[in-house]
Amino acid sequence: MPSPRGAVGHPESGAAAMLYGRYHGKILGLAIRSGADGAWKAELREILAEFDNDCRDLSRFCSDLLRRELATQIEHEVLRFSDPDKQAVLAIALKHFDSL
Repeated sequence: MPSPRGAVGHPESGAAAMLYGRYHGKILGLAIRSGADGAWKAELREILAEFDNDCRDLSRFCSDLLRRELATQIEHEVLRFSDPDKQAVLAIALKHFDSL
């Protein structure tokens, strides 16, 4: 996870980087294995709720940075998929990160 000026050496930066990797992997993995049955929706809700819960342990600054970094990465990944179900997983996650 890239660090803006001021976050370098911040005690929470390691935790935020770990969360970035965890949730990026979970969301991308779900998108890859999603199908037309829509079963992925419940799992995505769980992932996003878990993410929100984990962010409560971070400062507002680190939480906002983490959300922006995940949103930026997911924006790029939406373009990699032509399957509408895979795009939907990423688009919903992106809206979640951008909404807060």
